[in-house]
Amino acid sequence: MPPEKAAYDHLSMPALHIYELTTGWAAAKWLLWILLYLSLGILVPWVLARAWAHQHQVTMQLRLKQLFQSGELGLVGLMLAISVIWDLQKSQYSSYTIALGSVFLALTGVMAGSVWIEAYCRRSSGIRFTPGRAWRDSRNLAFLVFSLAAVTEILLDRFAKVIAL
Repeated sequence: MPPEKAAYDHLSMPALHIYELTTGWAAAKWLLWILLYLSLGILVPWVLARAWAHQHQVTMQLRLKQLFQSGELGLVGLMLAISVIWDLQKSQYSSYTIALGSVFLALTGVMAGSVWIEAYCRRSSGIRFTPGRAWRDSRNLAFLVFSLAAVTEILLDRFAKVIAL
């Protein structure tokens, strides 16, 4: 075997291991991104509220319903929809597929964000505000956005693997 070929084979072995590692990472990437956004949107506010209560020696039994009773969970849904639209825009699909997916995600994201806007405006203007309704609507729409985002990210991941074949 020529020395150039032996040197090339030696360099390609680490590249093969890196390819196998990144292939496994790409399969879990969508789940990690969704978990990151959900932790930033739900877990961090809950932890910060508990830290504030501890610092001020206030006993609070924090529940997610209490923390997001003004529809703020809709903002998490909007943030998640925007990030998935960004991934969809970077994909190699036809412009019609990208546009349709982006419109669905944008509509659900805007609907989820509008729950917070409506709750904020009602509370600020003194119009009848029902925290239970804001919590229910923001929770349901955030779940809808999460479901669409998860399906979109899974399909992006799977179709990318099919295209690579």
